[in-house]
Amino acid sequence: MSKNIKPLLAETVLFDEVLVGGGRWSKIIRKGQVLRIVNTEGTSGLSALFYNVHERTERYNAADTVKIQYNAYLKEGKALYSDMGRILMSIVADSCETHDTVCGYTMAADVEKLCGLGNYQTKRNCYYKNDFDNFLVELGKYGMGRRDIMPCLNLFSDARIGEGGELIYREDTVPAGSFIEFRAEMDVLVILSNTVHVLSTNQSYDVKPVNLIVYQGEEAAADDMCVIDSERSERAFVNTKNYMKQFIQGGRNV
Repeated sequence: MSKNIKPLLAETVLFDEVLVGGGRWSKIIRKGQVLRIVNTEGTSGLSALFYNVHERTERYNAADTVKIQYNAYLKEGKALYSDMGRILMSIVADSCETHDTVCGYTMAADVEKLCGLGNYQTKRNCYYKNDFDNFLVELGKYGMGRRDIMPCLNLFSDARIGEGGELIYREDTVPAGSFIEFRAEMDVLVILSNTVHVLSTNQSYDVKPVNLIVYQGEEAAADDMCVIDSERSERAFVNTKNYMKQFIQGGRNV
């Protein structure tokens, strides 16, 4: 588990942005690029969706990601699988290992039940956002919509499954400064929504900002920790690499 964030050379940084509390974000991350998310103030509940840019019906599949890796708790060395058995992104650094694969996203009714009515008429630009609406807005920028929303990954969210199958959520357990890095194994559209977790008990809608950095990294080597995690992951990396050959000309993505 990487606990110390590595410094970056300025020339490798492609984007460096802040996603405010309640905000939404989307970006196409090209194969070999790395998305670093820094939880600067210890917020809980950054929700994420992932899609193959070239065929957007191929997207992150929470069930396959858990099943193929025999692990519901993602961490460094694990990967995000699509519903085609290929790898969208791999986790190359992670300081907290606290990410939720099962609870899903918030709807407007969830946020209102928890925090009360926080509509535009009463809160203006500080109105209470929810994941579903945030996802819809960002997906609309790429010609996508409601039917393209699937179970999400909740980052920096301490949700566990109890012995009886119950969901156990602990608030405010992720320390400020925690981070995770995703390396794109194909060209990936990433959608982020920074709102409250669906199981949150914090009634103040206290959602803090996160820092988003995209930098140019290295493609996975044969001995990469994510590749050699298991025989299944090795096959998935080979399948993904072969698939992406059709979109690469002269060593560059098209």
